[in-house]
Amino acid sequence: MYPKRSNGFEIQKAKKETPVKSIRFLKYSKHSYLVNGNAGFVTSVIDSIEGECRRQNFNLVMTSFTEKELNEISEMVRNDPLDGIIFLGTEFETKYLHYFDRLNVPLIFVDNRMELEKYDSVTMDNSSSVYRAVEYLVNQGHKKIGYLYNTLPSSNCRERMEAFTRSMRILLPSSEPACIYQVPPTTAASYEHICKLLQEKTIFPSALLATNDSIALGAMKAFKEFGIQIPEDIALVGFDDIEASSISDPPLTTLRVNCNDMGVWTVQLLCARMQNPLTSVTKIQVGTKLIIRKSTEILP
Repeated sequence: MYPKRSNGFEIQKAKKETPVKSIRFLKYSKHSYLVNGNAGFVTSVIDSIEGECRRQNFNLVMTSFTEKELNEISEMVRNDPLDGIIFLGTEFETKYLHYFDRLNVPLIFVDNRMELEKYDSVTMDNSSSVYRAVEYLVNQGHKKIGYLYNTLPSSNCRERMEAFTRSMRILLPSSEPACIYQVPPTTAASYEHICKLLQEKTIFPSALLATNDSIALGAMKAFKEFGIQIPEDIALVGFDDIEASSISDPPLTTLRVNCNDMGVWTVQLLCARMQNPLTSVTKIQVGTKLIIRKSTEILP
């Protein structure tokens, strides 16, 4: 027997009575250089999460907080009638996880893989992304490649650094140890630091991979001021593909993260966890695309 067909009024009424899920988005900042200073990336991920929540008919409430407010926020989410929590973990440190232990609702981390922890997460695939960038530079003929590392590293920064040293061992096994330069995470601070190294007569390798675009763009400005041509003297590769990367002089070769996919997967993973609370922990890594521009080769 076929189910009884409902009229339009009954369908509309059924939808109206469906309870709306309440989701809390927690935007944590430790020093804010990566959360608020990485122009465009975090905003794009948040925009995607908001759009997918609207599509799922979820009520999304955003809360920004700092390290000093951890206790207050953890108490708030414990007492709120929530269905799920999305946590922007870009600058979050696992030593503070105890604030969010034993919650009664699903908690999904975005932009922090939480590698050794029992939490679902969505982030970019740092390891294979860095490998592709190093492989590209090696195929360009570079025998010595350096790395511009963030002095205030996040979990993503550390993963990229580890991926770089591993990729160098695989792709350039007979080369000297890779040159690692610790650089502040903003464009302005990166510029000043690289200028100081150049004033000290530091000799850089023929190619550099940076932890993020902001660092790479600061380095690019410093090199140009000291008469170092890019890419003829030094090739530069960034990570994130922020808006400024495509309009820099020269445009920056970088690894593009699909922010929309990260946001959509975050909400869908939360949906899956709300429907099946006892399933295994799931960690999603979204792939990147190497965007080749003039900072690494002269394009026609």
